[in-house]
Parts: sequence; structure tokens; C-alpha cells
Amino acid sequence: MALQQVSKERSRSIQKEATVMADESLAGWPIESKALATALIKKYGAPAESTAHQLAWYGNGPWKRTVLYKEEVPHNFPMKHKAVLEQAVHYKVPVAKFGELAEYDGAITASRLLGEISVRSESEDSNLLTLNLAHDIVTGERTVQQALAYHAQVIRGKMTGERGAYLEKLKFTPPKTSAETADPGEVAPLIRHMAE
Repeated sequence: MALQQVSKERSRSIQKEATVMADESLAGWPIESKALATALIKKYGAPAESTAHQLAWYGNGPWKRTVLYKEEVPHNFPMKHKAVLEQAVHYKVPVAKFGELAEYDGAITASRLLGEISVRSESEDSNLLTLNLAHDIVTGERTVQQALAYHAQVIRGKMTGERGAYLEKLKFTPPKTSAETADPGEVAPLIRHMAE
């Protein structure tokens, strides 16, 4: 019983520290972003970088990078929200799938050079959902239209208190480094001979 009390007190202490850090660091930020910062600090600890415009964590949880922005970007899919949280993972998107991912959700950014995929939305669970559905599109498990419909269905369920598996964690394991995913490209044939 005493151990449980210590754990509760430690949890309250961490929550208080996170709230104080967010309040001090984020003066002038929107209230929702401050609340999200507090939750992220509680979950992942202090950010690795903190500026007047963003907080950033690296290698936190499944993420290569997590960035919380002060700037709120309006986004209407699947419902109106402010996209302030960007999260990225190492991931190799086949060239043929870039268009489908763009058609699915404009909040997705895929980089062949960096070997990563990222998404920007209002919350971590929404980012998990979007990346899980992007993975379904890349692997051929769902079409773009099926992903759009399922995304809306899961968010509607979330609004009524249902938690789907796609909101909880990534359904794939991203590589730890970009060694398997990055594509530095090729030297152009017109220039290659000059380097020989």
C-alpha cells in the first residue's frame, strides 16, 4: 500500500513539473498546445530542443522525431482541427505510392532522401491512426478510399468513447535508423563521367 502511495505521489509530481515547464516555456502559446506539451513532457520527459516556436523530442517511443509547433495549421480531415504535432518514423515509401499517400491525407510528408514518413495533426493518437492507415495503403491492405472511410469511422468512434487499435500504437515496427529506408539517389549519367 505504501508503494502505491509513493507511485501516486511521484505521478502527481511529474504532472506538476510538466505543467510548470510547459507554462514557463510556452508563454503566449494556444491553450490546447500547452496542454499537449504537458502531456508530452509527462510521457517523454523534457524536450531535447525548445524555442519560442517549437518543442522537439528525438528517439522518443516509436518516433524518430516529435515536434510540437506553436503555429496552428487548420486541417479539415476528418474533421476541423489544428495540426500542431508532427511525428516521424523511419519508413521507405515506394515511389509508386507517393501519390496515393498524398491523396489520402495532405498532412502526410514522405521523404525518399531521409527515408521517413511523418504526419502532422492535433494529437499523438491521430498521428498513429494516420500512419497506420498510410502503412495499409503502402502494403496494399487498403485502398485510399477504404483508408479515408476507416479513418473517419475510427475518429467517430473516438468521439463516442471507443478506442480502436489503430489509435493505440503503430501496427508496424519502424527501423531504428535510416540505413534501411534512406534513398540518396544516383549521380546523373551526364555528370557521372566528370567524376571519373
